[in-house]
Formats: sequence, C-alpha cells, structure tokens
Amino acid sequence: MNKKSQIEKIESILKNRFETSGGFLTLSNLPFPDTFKDMQKACKRIVGAINNKEKIIIVGDYDVDGVISTTILVNFFKAIGIDVDSFIPNRFEHGYGINLNIVDFIKGYDLVISVDNGITAHDFALWCKEQKIDLIITDHHTPKDTIPDAYAIINPKQNDCGFQFPDICGAFVAWYLASALKKELKVDIDIKSYLGLVAIATIADVMPLIHINRAIVIFGLKELSRSKNPAIMALKNHLNTTTFKSDTISFWVAPLLNSAGRMDDASLALKFLQSKTDMEACEYLYKLINTNEQRKIIEKDICDFAHKNLLNLDDNILVFVGDDWHEGILGIVASRMVQKYKKPTIVLTDNKKGIFKGSGRSIDGFNIFEAVSSKNQFLDKFGGHAMAIGISLEKENLNNFVKSLQDIKLDINPNLVNNIFYEINLKLVDFDFYEILEKYEPYGEANPKLLFECDNIEIISSNSMGKNSEHRKYFISKDNLIFEAIHFNAIKPLQVSINNKIRFTINKNSFKNQDTLQLIII
Repeated sequence: MNKKSQIEKIESILKNRFETSGGFLTLSNLPFPDTFKDMQKACKRIVGAINNKEKIIIVGDYDVDGVISTTILVNFFKAIGIDVDSFIPNRFEHGYGINLNIVDFIKGYDLVISVDNGITAHDFALWCKEQKIDLIITDHHTPKDTIPDAYAIINPKQNDCGFQFPDICGAFVAWYLASALKKELKVDIDIKSYLGLVAIATIADVMPLIHINRAIVIFGLKELSRSKNPAIMALKNHLNTTTFKSDTISFWVAPLLNSAGRMDDASLALKFLQSKTDMEACEYLYKLINTNEQRKIIEKDICDFAHKNLLNLDDNILVFVGDDWHEGILGIVASRMVQKYKKPTIVLTDNKKGIFKGSGRSIDGFNIFEAVSSKNQFLDKFGGHAMAIGISLEKENLNNFVKSLQDIKLDINPNLVNNIFYEINLKLVDFDFYEILEKYEPYGEANPKLLFECDNIEIISSNSMGKNSEHRKYFISKDNLIFEAIHFNAIKPLQVSINNKIRFTINKNSFKNQDTLQLIII
C-alpha cells in the first residue's frame, strides 16, 4: 500500500468513530439545561433558599470529578455573592459518597446539594427527610432499580431524563445546574469560564471523548491555556507549559489532584483549585506534589511486594492480598499488575477489622464487572464498570471468593478491544501525517490514539529517565531514519539490539520553541 493509500485508510478509521456519535459537535450543539429531569424543580428550590437566606451546603466526592464539581458550584455561588459551605467526605473516615457517616457535618443546614454522588444514597436521603432538610442530588453514575427519596435528582442516566447525552461526568452535570441557575437568577456570569475545569474532570473521569464531551474538552483546553486562575497558572509553571492537551491532563494533572483523596483528604485539592492568590496556589501545589510523590513511593513498595508474592500465574483472574496496604493506592496497583501480567487483577488489603477492601482492573475485551458480579454472594459491597471495580468482603469469605474467580473464563469480547495495531512504514511519520492525527484530537476514552507497529527496528541507544529511573528513552533507526522514542513505566525495557518490533503512538514534543516528533512506546 502506497503512502497516500495508507494515510487515507488511517483517516477513514478516525473519521468513522464519530459517525454514530453525532458527528463533530460544537458548543452550539449543547442541549438546554431544562432537558434534564428535575432541573427546573431544583433551580426553583435553590432560588427560594437564596431568597430566604437558608443555609446551603454542597457535598462532593474525593476524586477529581467530585472536587471539580464542588469547585464549580462554590465558585458560581461566590460569584453571585451567595455564601455556601462545602464538604468532601474522607475516603478513610467516611467511606464513599453521601452516607450516614457524614450526618454530623450536615446538621443545621436547610438544603444539601450533592455533586458527583448520591444516586444510591437511600439512607442519607431518608435521614434528610426526617430532619426536614431538602436534598438535591446531582450525579452521573448509573441508578439502581430504585432511587433515593430526594427533593430533586438531576442525573442524565435516569430512565425518564430527556437529556440527550447520558455519558457525561459529574462536573458537567454541576456546570449545567450553574447554567440553569444563571438563567433563573438573571445574573451576568461568564459560565463558559468554568469549562476548563469541566474538561479536566471529563478526561480524569475517563468519559468518552465523543459527542458533546469532545466539544467541551476542545473548548475547555483552550480556556485552560488562556486562564489567569491562580491554580491553573501554578500548574502551567510547574509543568513548564502554556498550553494543555488531553495527555497533559490524564498523565500529570489528574494524578496530582487525585493524590490528595487517595493519600489523605481531598480537601487539599479543593483548597488548591479555590486559591485566591498565586502564592496560595503555589503553597497548595507544593503540598500536592509532595503528596503525589508519597503516593508513588507507596505504590512502588506495594507493587514490589505483590510481584514477589504472586501465588499462581496460571489463575484466570489474579488476586493479590496484603496486610495493611494503603487503600487509596490499590486501584493503581491493580492497573500496574494488569500491565505486567496481561490478566484481570484484584488487589485487596485487610483493614484489621475482619474486612478486606480493594480494587480490580481489567484487560481490553473482558468485562470484570459482569464477571465478579456473578460472585456477589461472597461480597459485602460491590460496584464499578467493565474495566474497574471496587469491592469489600469479610475475611471468612476471602478464600472461597478467590477460588470461585478461577471458574470464570476469560472470554474476550472483540467489541471491547481497543489495542488494534496498524502496521506502518516509519517514512510515513512526518508533520503532514501528524496534522491528520491532530484533526481528531482530543484522544482518550472511545477515541483512543491509533496504535502503530513497525518491525526490523534497530535500538541505537537505551537510557533510563525519570526521578526513579522508571521511564526509558531510546533512539531508534530504520531505513536511515532516526526517531526519539519514550517508554513510560518501562517494566521490560528494550536493549540496544536489531530486528525489533515496536508498538507506539506518535506525539509532538515542543521544547525551546522547536517541535519534533517522538514515538511513545506501548
């Protein structure tokens, strides 16, 4: 196949991804806020609370989406001169979501607005009703057969919700509530200025980067690049960049913000995003960086221990169990084990109270949620989706649970497989070709970067890089062409040698106003 034919084939693959998702949408295609069920009801209740000077609290979640959702609503209310309080439950003290463990923080309020959680908070909703506190739930997670008895529920995944695009993040739902309130209150607020934060949450929460999510992220990344917000400016300085791309968010910004909730308390990330001055932002960012570095150290320690204590590599679903491992890190550790062993993995730790908690991650094409849900009789708590789960179970059920997992066959669904590699000649890799790839950015969930492979490659040099030498930089050659190649988290580094087959994506690296193309080894 000649160069022109190869390029046409690759562009058609990218273009076809959008044909079933509404095409290439823009902000003008956003549905109106009142297409959400209960949006008008919620707005009228909030306006009434404002007029009556009632006490309002916003309750978020400890991940990036929850922290940003909280930030958007708090910032909106501040911008219109209304004082509201906010609270984010602590992963270790209160558990997930709004539940009865947090009621002491809610007493005395007239109105509670949840963001990025609440759709399964039946007990909490009942408590609010008993206390004569109105509860407005805004969420994007999948409802169960029955929903909480709340004053209003804004969730695009409700069966009777008229919003056209259900797969959006919690921060996007919170943004829509702010948009509706702007109209209801007739206030002059630049609601689009919050879309940079929505873009971060959309990428961090692994939402599909198609339909309106794509439009939001494209606009939001531009908004971040021109933002003068102290927190965003601090991130730019730390990352030594003036522009944000989806990779910047997923590989650097999201883990940094997530580290607070994983390691201790997400309120640190919330304070950072709400910084009023550059000095304050730098102070909180420094703390986040240290927290993230601690996270990396603990993650490495757990991974090293888990590798050495793998009992049976032949198991269909690998299970790693440890004593007193850091709960906030287990999902990342599971991902690392999947990367190394190419099998679905569950990582569990004993919390010293007779309960094992943990996270699971899957491989492309295998729905771990459906598989593990068939073993629900052994579990106390269980949730998640096709690629990631969270579970807890009593100690006496552990052995039977692990044994039962090995009855599950690794039936791979080709419709869920993303790792399709396209053979190309390195002569194809130039800036004209990269411009075609750029047309279909941002890449991410449901719009992954194309993966390429090429054989007969010579590795000219192989050098470690990164603070802990966990990454690798290569120079590779074929047909008198030389490229720089980066290998992140190189579990099995390539050595200087010939006749290698490599698999990679293509990236543009900008350094000192000079652009070069580099290969990112998969």
